[in-house]
Amino acid sequence: MDPATLTAVAKFARHRKELKQRKGKFQDKMQDFFRYKRFARIFESDQYKKKSRKQPDLYPPMPEGEDEKDVAKREEMVQGIFIELIKLQWVVPVQKLHSYECKEHDLRPSKDFPHLVMMTQAKLSDDEYYIWNYNPKYLTDYLIVLAVISVILLFCCYPLWPSSFRVGAYYLSLSAIGFIGFFFATVIVRSILYVISLPLVKDKGGFWLFPNLLEDCGVLESFKPFYGFGEKDGYSYIKKMEKQRKRQAKKEKMKKLKETKIVNEKISEVKDEN
Repeated sequence: MDPATLTAVAKFARHRKELKQRKGKFQDKMQDFFRYKRFARIFESDQYKKKSRKQPDLYPPMPEGEDEKDVAKREEMVQGIFIELIKLQWVVPVQKLHSYECKEHDLRPSKDFPHLVMMTQAKLSDDEYYIWNYNPKYLTDYLIVLAVISVILLFCCYPLWPSSFRVGAYYLSLSAIGFIGFFFATVIVRSILYVISLPLVKDKGGFWLFPNLLEDCGVLESFKPFYGFGEKDGYSYIKKMEKQRKRQAKKEKMKKLKETKIVNEKISEVKDEN
């Protein structure tokens, strides 16, 4: 297959939302991984169809019919593209380890991310996992590098700045130092208040000023709410409870599907007997 076609398709697919990519640890590095069936769905998107109509030489048009021949042809073309990406090592087959499997590979299980190990053989089945070994450069990457270099050069030319600019930079630096001082003072004060409040509101888990101040969340979310009790107002606790609710809902859904399947099987058995 034409290298230009593979490059165009890989660049198009790399950050597509259809992949539903997750972060996993592979060889001590965080990598994006996805399932093969998600990759196949990219070619069904409207964006890919538009590109294939405009540039069929770079984006091979896929059969859009739903009969057996079109479906088989589409699967064959997607598999062909994916195999070429594997040959170039732009995608690498991996296995997602369960907690008990991590010990077999001398890895420490983590609640935040799964561990991934390379597979010796690639299987193009729907639920097989792959990681990207291809990271194209976008215009935003070059703009960020250019902005960083510009800022460095700007500070190097500080003696040449007009006096009004230097005065503004001086007050700006004082404001930054003041904000950092306020942050550390707030951390100390909230810790003291928490220790003092423990005997008074022990049943609520203690009083916290800015419960999310040190949580892994956005700047604005760090100062919301103004106060709280225990860990129930914490960002990590709320996220944890949301995950538990989603897992519980998924379990209940699977249970209902199993029950429905059992009922349907019994009905079919009764019909066969009759």
